[in-house]
Amino acid sequence: MPWYVTFHGGDDPQDRNNIHAYDAAGAHIGKKLDAAGLQDGMRLRELRGFAFGPDGDLYVANAWKDQSQILRFAGAPGPDGRHAFLGVFAAQHRADSGLAHPFDVQFGPDGHLFVPSQDTDIVARYYGPAATEGAPGTPMPHPAAVAGLAGDLPPGTFVPSAKHAEGGLKAVRHAIFGPDGHLYVADRDRNAVNRYDRETGALLRAFQHDRLAAPVHLLPWPERNMMLVGSRDRGTAIALDLATGDARDLLDSGAGLKAPSGLAWGPDGLLYVADRTGRAVLRFDAETGKPRGALVTGLPDEPEFIGWVNG
Repeated sequence: MPWYVTFHGGDDPQDRNNIHAYDAAGAHIGKKLDAAGLQDGMRLRELRGFAFGPDGDLYVANAWKDQSQILRFAGAPGPDGRHAFLGVFAAQHRADSGLAHPFDVQFGPDGHLFVPSQDTDIVARYYGPAATEGAPGTPMPHPAAVAGLAGDLPPGTFVPSAKHAEGGLKAVRHAIFGPDGHLYVADRDRNAVNRYDRETGALLRAFQHDRLAAPVHLLPWPERNMMLVGSRDRGTAIALDLATGDARDLLDSGAGLKAPSGLAWGPDGLLYVADRTGRAVLRFDAETGKPRGALVTGLPDEPEFIGWVNG
């Protein structure tokens, strides 16, 4: 039961273009994706978010600018401890122009896939792996809230960009489902976290607060009806009350966190926060905000997404 971590990656000599595993003590286990099974011409580059789908398989955002894809790997690791490559679930091409530099992958309560793309600033929706009304991995019809928009709206758009709609996303980052089942989206350049109806795509509320400076990563805190928000510019995590809209700094200012990226709950109940600039994964008591030490420091690259994997 290890931690999975993705890194900034790119053409670096240390070959961080994979999901790397660390045990509960912070020791590096190794790579978790079997790149040997990739199709000719494919590469793992700038991996971002990952999620286990309703079918149990592992889905990963491959974010390199000329190879924007959602890759599918076997959910259970093989004898070598790595997940075997199963295929490309979705990819940027003429029929799917919206998938460009994907930031994350999230499966909705209905089993369909939602993907925010940084280069088009949309959140797109794709038929999930068990879909029967459409081919899995293909863009779904636009929801009611955006169906009437004119112009070159990319296929599958669930949340449009500012280019396509007034009040649309300016710089999309994380998109995740909250404790109420609706979709929450971080808009970095608007300093906002928006809530959208999970069926119609309608904007239900835009959370804006002076503490929400350049929000990037999100993490639900269902027990408190809150959303935790990583603030890139303020170097902390914010606790956003989803009922009142109030926001407060969650973490002790002396904790040493520089540039938060991935957020995750650990098996010990602690909050784990990846620090891009500090190249570390830090632990905190979410109730008090006090630091509880580091899982790992001195990482060879900037961590992006983290997650504890059972099994």
